[in-house]
Amino acid sequence: MIAATGLGTAMLLWSQLSAGAIVAHAKEVDLAIEDLAANVSMTITSEDGQEKRRAFRLLMRREGVDYRALITLLEPPEMKGTRFLVVASRGERNQQWAYFPDFDLVRRIAGRDEDASFLGSDITYSDLAGGAHLDDLVHRLVDEEEVDGVPCYVMEGVPRHEILYGKLQGWVRKDNFVTIRGVFFDREGARMKEARMTDVRTVDGVPLAHRIEMTSFVAKSRTVLTITEPSINVGLAPGLFSEESLGKQGN
Repeated sequence: MIAATGLGTAMLLWSQLSAGAIVAHAKEVDLAIEDLAANVSMTITSEDGQEKRRAFRLLMRREGVDYRALITLLEPPEMKGTRFLVVASRGERNQQWAYFPDFDLVRRIAGRDEDASFLGSDITYSDLAGGAHLDDLVHRLVDEEEVDGVPCYVMEGVPRHEILYGKLQGWVRKDNFVTIRGVFFDREGARMKEARMTDVRTVDGVPLAHRIEMTSFVAKSRTVLTITEPSINVGLAPGLFSEESLGKQGN
């Protein structure tokens, strides 16, 4: 009995250390991207099969573990030039602003709206800001599985503070520590949606998923993001990512 207890304790400690090591490696991959520029096409498919298409230019700049994202809509034509600025800081609620060119107006998006759908998709404003920071989750290693034939660690993260999700699970590749699947649960433990990150290619020395598919179990809808022409660590100017400059940039 004592031997069994000791073995169980050793396994528990090993799992905790392994979870910490896996998260550390995943953070290294994440932090390797200091800034990013890419074109993104977004296709939203409703439960009845109707499709809506969006396209935008994405700029992202990291500041330590915090980061800022600037999104400029390219399609549909009637929304061209609309911009969104998302500021994500560890341990704080995300901040979002929108610029509407028809009115030459910059408006702050209320904190309560960060869990709202972005342009009718299955992605929220909070998701655009990267969701919960890794450091804002309590992690544990729950299993090891294959995803499309790729060996993965199955990690579980419980938020340290209140967000839309009650729990998250991520499938982290063993070979490069890139997350290729994620499942989001509500606070009652029911699945809300699932993300699949595929077409992982190395860009400027960093592995990057070029296709992200988000499926909502609640709305029965699907959103597919396709990333093209990505550039990493090109030295984007900090001044691009401010509320003051949001309405001053050319289309």
